[in-house]
Amino acid sequence: MKRIGLWAGLLLLPVAVAVRGAPVMPYGTYLVKGAFKGEYNTVLRDFGTAAVRAQRADGTVIAEAAVADGDPEGFNFVLSIPVASAATPKACVVGEMLDCVFLADGESLEVPNTLKVGPPISVGVLTFNCTEVAAYTNAADGAVVEIPTAYIAEAQAFLDETGAGGSYDPWGDYDGDGVNNYAEFLAGTIPFDGSDFLRMTGFGAEEGRLALKFEHVGGHVYAVSATDSLAEPSWAARRVRKSKEGSELDQVMADGGDGEPGETVVYITPVAGEGAGFFAVEAK
Repeated sequence: MKRIGLWAGLLLLPVAVAVRGAPVMPYGTYLVKGAFKGEYNTVLRDFGTAAVRAQRADGTVIAEAAVADGDPEGFNFVLSIPVASAATPKACVVGEMLDCVFLADGESLEVPNTLKVGPPISVGVLTFNCTEVAAYTNAADGAVVEIPTAYIAEAQAFLDETGAGGSYDPWGDYDGDGVNNYAEFLAGTIPFDGSDFLRMTGFGAEEGRLALKFEHVGGHVYAVSATDSLAEPSWAARRVRKSKEGSELDQVMADGGDGEPGETVVYITPVAGEGAGFFAVEAK
């Protein structure tokens, strides 16, 4: 393992501020779901014995969770962080910053970043890159993405061999299929093949549910969103099931071996009173 990089997308909602001198009131638990990913954005599935720990700068451990093989959503662990109206040795306040520590084979490796505690009504998502990464900034909107250097090297080698020239650009579209290179990295598709991109292959009603089919690459994670208009779209995440009667999931990890193409079917429960709608599949 060369280096562990970390980025986090956390949903934060406003909460009431505790009054000085007021008793400490327990709020609940803030959940953080995490995934470990390799060079091609696939969820790592074999860890042996490992754990993730959230702790204060002084070493006080707040939460710890064992790392396991990826679940149906593509997460390897869930941290449960107690949240209260005031900080205590065993509970955090909303907005508090915690260090993340990865424990493997008796060795403690500090992740070079921090976790921001959110309110109990939200869920944070962490993605750990278990390989060296390079950061790119989008000049259009300032968005920063991290891409494994091994993946970049392969893409750059192809550019050099074909005489296309230039440096790898995650915001470009080398094959002209309408999907930028970063989106192709997330989906596991080939950015130099205009026929290879994330696409839906079927949609229809099945036994009271909506069945949505799309091409996948094994080990990658996908989510579904919907809008009722394409003129002024307002996309919202939709929970899905991997079987007609399975549990509802925020996202799904494609089955099959890493890098193997296939087809995933997810089932969506119609919303009461919902009219005609449009659905989209996104790689995470």
